[in-house]
Amino acid sequence: MSSVGARRPDDRDHYAQKRMDLAGPLLGQLFRQLFRKLAKDVQKYGQKCIDLGKEFSPVAAVRHKTITNGLKYALATGNWGQQGSAPGSLRAGVSQVLNRLTFASSLSHLRRLNTPIGREGKLAKPRQLHNTHWGMVCPAETPEGQAVGLVKNLALMAYISVGSAAEPILEFLEEWGVQNLEEIQAATIPTATKVFVNGMWVGIHHDPDSLVKTLRELRRGLEISAEVSVVRDIAARELRLFSDPGRCCRPIFIVEEQKLLLKKEHIRKLRNKEETGFRFSELLANGLIEFMDTEEEETVMIAMNLSDLRADNTMYRYTHCEIHPSMILGICASIIPFPDHNQSPRNTYQSAMGKQAMGVYITNYQLRMDTLAHVLYYPQKPLGITRPMSYLHFRDLPSGINATVGIMCYSGYNQEDSVIMNQSAIDRGFFRSVFYRSYRDEEKKVYFSGTGRELSESFERPNRETVEGMRRCDYSKLDDDGLVAPGTRVSGDDIIIGKTAPLDQKAEEMMDARQARYQRRDASTPLRSSEARSAR
Repeated sequence: MSSVGARRPDDRDHYAQKRMDLAGPLLGQLFRQLFRKLAKDVQKYGQKCIDLGKEFSPVAAVRHKTITNGLKYALATGNWGQQGSAPGSLRAGVSQVLNRLTFASSLSHLRRLNTPIGREGKLAKPRQLHNTHWGMVCPAETPEGQAVGLVKNLALMAYISVGSAAEPILEFLEEWGVQNLEEIQAATIPTATKVFVNGMWVGIHHDPDSLVKTLRELRRGLEISAEVSVVRDIAARELRLFSDPGRCCRPIFIVEEQKLLLKKEHIRKLRNKEETGFRFSELLANGLIEFMDTEEEETVMIAMNLSDLRADNTMYRYTHCEIHPSMILGICASIIPFPDHNQSPRNTYQSAMGKQAMGVYITNYQLRMDTLAHVLYYPQKPLGITRPMSYLHFRDLPSGINATVGIMCYSGYNQEDSVIMNQSAIDRGFFRSVFYRSYRDEEKKVYFSGTGRELSESFERPNRETVEGMRRCDYSKLDDDGLVAPGTRVSGDDIIIGKTAPLDQKAEEMMDARQARYQRRDASTPLRSSEARSAR
């Protein structure tokens, strides 16, 4: 159609053409690959048994570690796919370590989107902000440099569809007079509306107005899934229905006769949801709010503010209304006060720097075993907050201090973004912080091929008389179990985990005096030489 000029070429960057790969489908796809490998291994073993005339043993045939190790490898390295498969088939960086610098950085990391295009590509189009990103992707939060515009973040109210079966929709369409392709004459197609479900042409219909109206009523009553998208393209004479997973949607208010269907009584019920049991799901079930994906958004008329919904506004007949225009922003951009008064790159810079702030990153940090965690001693609530901040728990888990800042020239050492700080304020605890580091070790099994023995490492306080290779460090703070007692002050190069590994015992006549003296080897963990703290 496009090549003969009957239809414009599709926009590759339109968000209706995009599908997100979430954790569920990704894990399902990986499990499927690993299960196929397991089945293939069982088949090979069975064939081998037949060829050699051996008895088939199910225990030997099923290598149970195939699936476990495959999942572990993918989650540990982020390389999604089978270990040892072709280099192009592995996707890198799929699983990542959750950023725990600040609570906002953790939330932002959970809502990050990655476009699988090579970073070295010079194409500008995929990096640019598109009209269809409105309400789905934050316009400000994107990294600077080579990944600009390719790594995006979901807007506050954006939702990714989970997907539902197409069968209920197909059954309903059959009930409501959609003619199957087998039943129709070719001559009737040009005058009818084609019906597509998830891109598959299922039939035609002669009264699309009533069909679309009925489908929307069913969706608003949750008789079909709230995620289903109903798109009527009048120009192309098409009705497109989508129920597939990975589509970007957002909730918006439904408007009828230039009035919101949501009333004050509903808001009152929502505010007392513990007593009334009236929650967001009830708003969907009662047809007060509905999820719109990018493609359906282009077939409706959305009011920006409630003030636009006036009875005398005869120019625009609205079908929906935005919940709030600020919902186009993501987590980090919602923390900026008055972002609409800033130059746009400034919002992008602040969205990147807000993730590096230090505060209380989570309330249970004293019970967690994070590799590295920073906590500010005296974090303060901000004096002025934006409305989304209260929903992002920014006041409960603040990062930073309300510093008194003078914007002036003082000796010239504060030119170009540099600051001069008050020494007495620092002495009194201004921006004082603590950091927690966890050290990990385990007792591994050691196999000696010479003697065929398998021995285990053990946590204990090493003894210089019988343990080889002990360092010039302080072992005195260790208890008999090889660990430092909680609350003990330790400094750089103190041993904090005492561990010994077995030595391969040779025959007595083959040992020299040194080998006869030592039974084990030191494998202890010292504190980093630059650090001093109390053990927990």
